[in-house]
Amino acid sequence: MSAIYADADARRRTVLVVVLNNEVDLTRASVAGWYRIPQRRAPRRIGADYLAFYQTGAFRQQPEAQTISFLAPTRRYRLMTRRELLPDEADHPRADDYYYRIDIGPLERLPHPVRATTFRRLTFIHTTLAQLLAAQDVKELFRNDDPFEQLWSALREHNLRPLKNRLAGERPIDITLRARGGYLGITCQDANATQESRPAPIAERWEFLPLSELQIRADLPGCLRQIGAALLRLGGSMLQQPPVAE
Repeated sequence: MSAIYADADARRRTVLVVVLNNEVDLTRASVAGWYRIPQRRAPRRIGADYLAFYQTGAFRQQPEAQTISFLAPTRRYRLMTRRELLPDEADHPRADDYYYRIDIGPLERLPHPVRATTFRRLTFIHTTLAQLLAAQDVKELFRNDDPFEQLWSALREHNLRPLKNRLAGERPIDITLRARGGYLGITCQDANATQESRPAPIAERWEFLPLSELQIRADLPGCLRQIGAALLRLGGSMLQQPPVAE
């Protein structure tokens, strides 16, 4: 068994479950070491420490059909056109569409596959490594109390407009807020993971605010105060209080 599965800290890392519809995409992930997500169909949060691969019924001749059987660590993210990603298909109708290219490490087989027994059509699921390793069925991966979604909703209630999936260098930012003097990038991961994946300096002015899921869950108002202070440093205005329901 891989060391990551036995490491308590690693189990807190985040996982994005993605879909493999054919052998070509599986080979591309396992041999070429990358996976693509269309920008227009991307989930609200693409940043994760690992990708887990759900193989659809197209793999019906294999035991991995309709299961999550493989996992790979993420390395870097880039935004590219389909033509840049697949130059041999330059005449494709979506050649000019943008895709997130996610470079990944070697695929590792999970200790046990996670099956989809009650439904077959999946898109994306953001979960944790601990949940993935404990799950017997894909439906167990959904999170009802995702701190990221709680923070996103709270920002909207304060009349802010969070932006999804901006890239700072080669790392995705979970939530981006635009201010007069630049951008505030908020990452919602375990503190250790956030420190390791801190974006490199880039030309635009960014301020980065790591907020662990534990922080958001335990003290959402305190997290909002930190965000408000960071926006002020970037020339923005104070957070507006959400309207009080009558």
